[in-house]
Amino acid sequence: MERDDQQPDPTDSSPAALPAGGAAADLPIALSDLFQLLATDRMRQLLYFLTARGGTVFVEDLEAAFDADAVVGFHHIQFPRLVDLHIIDYDREAGAITLTPIGDDLRPALEHVRAMDDPAIAAVPDRTEQ
Repeated sequence: MERDDQQPDPTDSSPAALPAGGAAADLPIALSDLFQLLATDRMRQLLYFLTARGGTVFVEDLEAAFDADAVVGFHHIQFPRLVDLHIIDYDREAGAITLTPIGDDLRPALEHVRAMDDPAIAAVPDRTEQ
């Protein structure tokens, strides 16, 4: 819905209010799957980390950035879900996690969400700085 000054209302979430290039049809996965991924802080942190690093990330990188409980959760919960959606390739033997082209295509949506997220969640963790 437009305001009197003809500027888009930032609180308007109707399809007509989506920014150009932000339509659900432009997403490489179903919108409901994206919402499920974004529903948990830990999954968002993992996705932010993977997209910020780009290329292949190793389990050792995750262990350096996240606490042990988070890394265990990645193995048992987040990685399988991301593999099922073809967002990452996970080589368990090599400990390598690589964003697929679908994962790369999610970058714009993730950057938009990250800009609105709690700063503590949006910060790409790096425990080596502590």
